[in-house]
Amino acid sequence: MKQPWEWNEDDLLALVSNSTKESVELDYKACDALAQTDRKKNEVSKDISAFANSAGGTIVYGMIENGHVPVRLDSGYDPSVISKEWLDQVINSRIQRRIDGVRINQVELTKTSPGKVAYVVYVPQSMRAPHQAADKRFYKRFNFESAPMEEYEVRDVSRRLIAPDVFLSVRLLDPGAMAVNISESSSYSQQVRLQFIVGNNSPAPADFCLLSYYKDQRCQLTCHSGSDNAIEFSGEAITVCSHIIEWRGNLRLPIWETTLFNLDTFGVSFPRNTDKCCFFWEAQAPLMARKMGVAILKIEHDTLSVSNFLADWKLQREVIQGV
Repeated sequence: MKQPWEWNEDDLLALVSNSTKESVELDYKACDALAQTDRKKNEVSKDISAFANSAGGTIVYGMIENGHVPVRLDSGYDPSVISKEWLDQVINSRIQRRIDGVRINQVELTKTSPGKVAYVVYVPQSMRAPHQAADKRFYKRFNFESAPMEEYEVRDVSRRLIAPDVFLSVRLLDPGAMAVNISESSSYSQQVRLQFIVGNNSPAPADFCLLSYYKDQRCQLTCHSGSDNAIEFSGEAITVCSHIIEWRGNLRLPIWETTLFNLDTFGVSFPRNTDKCCFFWEAQAPLMARKMGVAILKIEHDTLSVSNFLADWKLQREVIQGV
């Protein structure tokens, strides 16, 4: 698979044709995001520093999106006005400390806008974080956006080399099984097999952590262990099956960087009247600020997509009836 600094125009068009949604590690910006004004330059510093302070990721400058989904390439930039060197200077002069490893890929738009370019900026997760934007604030990636960091988050990021950064996510067990449909003779779709996995974005290993994850019971699950509960998220209450794991270094291997461990494998079938289900998680470990996230499985035009991102939600102590 190509790295972002190797993408060309066909790769950008593939993001559109595949409806590759924005995430905590991918952002789309229209062409008006880059301009020779202080306000726009400060926005660049905010967005780039947010990626470095979080898990890293890629920004595509020159893409039109709608509802976080790319719809078409924008008209592009004149490289004699907004150049790769200009963008590099903006990033390096308006973010403190300087971020190591940023790569700017100038993509020629020979098919859609001859003579114009788009820019793909890859930002690695920084081990020298936190990085301050031009407005003297610290930002993180949160819910598809760059959001100001809380004071405790700044302290947590500054310990990145000595503190673990544990996360959970949901992934398809068979990445090729993206088509989902419900036959006339059935009330549920075919089963989709999923995994709840845990990983660590920090070089500091996690020997002990408390991992909680919650499965949406609006869909039919192949396993139902754990206790019933409910979660408030985006204005709705969702009945879930909750699971808690105490990860102990003396019983399991430590969770170290770049290594993923399987927490649970299970199947999900969508009922006829449901096109979305949510899976929630929470991770806590010594020296690490608590992290919360959600994975959303959604069916659009009989095609399944999975989006993992950090998000706040609220756990209810009792199941809310009638959800």
